[in-house]
Amino acid sequence: MRVLRWIGFGALLAVFALFAFSNWTRVPIVRPDGATVSVFLPIVVLVAFVLGWLPVLLLHLAARATWRRRTAKVERLLDDALSAGPRVAPPVTPPTTSTLAP
Repeated sequence: MRVLRWIGFGALLAVFALFAFSNWTRVPIVRPDGATVSVFLPIVVLVAFVLGWLPVLLLHLAARATWRRRTAKVERLLDDALSAGPRVAPPVTPPTTSTLAP
């Protein structure tokens, strides 16, 4: 599965390199203070990709840490329960009933 991930990353990188090579032109970007900055188009696309990907990555890492913590807690509880040994129930005594007639 890891090999497929690396192949996917390589294909994505190749597509981006082809895009960058064919679209290496300057585009004007107007900053909030009114100044105009000229930046290469592939850099704008790369920054936009990172800004869109970063929150999802952080959310994924937080969820992963939460699941690891929960799994460790459940494993710890299971180990404690198994190390305590089998619990022996007290013997059950049948209820005594009186056979005397009133």
